[in-house]
Amino acid sequence: MKNIVITGGNRGIGLGLLNNLSKDHNVIITSRTEEKGLNAIRSIVQSPKKVDFVIMDVNKSESVIKGFAKIKEKFEHIDVLFNNAGILIPGLKFNISAVDTDEESILKTFNTNTIGVLRVTKQSVLLMKSGARIINISSGMGQLDDMGSGSLAYRLSKTALNALTKVMANELSERNISVNAICPGWVQTDMGGKDANLTINESVSKIISFALGHEFPTGKFLRHGEIIPW
Repeated sequence: MKNIVITGGNRGIGLGLLNNLSKDHNVIITSRTEEKGLNAIRSIVQSPKKVDFVIMDVNKSESVIKGFAKIKEKFEHIDVLFNNAGILIPGLKFNISAVDTDEESILKTFNTNTIGVLRVTKQSVLLMKSGARIINISSGMGQLDDMGSGSLAYRLSKTALNALTKVMANELSERNISVNAICPGWVQTDMGGKDANLTINESVSKIISFALGHEFPTGKFLRHGEIIPW
């Protein structure tokens, strides 16, 4: 049984991870409001092990530090961290070119999707032992090998997240903490839309199979457990 932390666990993939992992593991999710956190916990169908939430805004260092102070009261250590919290500003999904994208949107997205992950990881590693795992939820839209057009803010944030993943994997290897970035696929969430080819449960089952599997590399970019080019 693992102690697992999921950021942004009140909706989409995060909520799917909570619903599946809470059957066999202790899970704490983060949410930006108490109402969202409570609703997520109450939505669990099966009786959980030890499940709770903490209020945390990954955009703010003070909020992350306070959130992890609460997590430390509940968990002696963290075995697995899912850096799942992320945003895709609706108006910037696909139809605005790079030269027409405003700087504020880029900085806002970067603050959540990239620096937010760094803020959370800084606090998480203080509670991690040898063998701990960090999974950064990235996206194929940040993949340099097959980079497309549109959604500049989101693409930049995920490409930078992939770079952050490599750096952290290198630096944390001495402590035997593994760090990987994964693309969850095109998923039927608020972000992915109803036309996506994967349900939340289909994507989450693949994520969990990799995250808790016997074979867990470090410093890699993967989709459905298979290594893909950066």
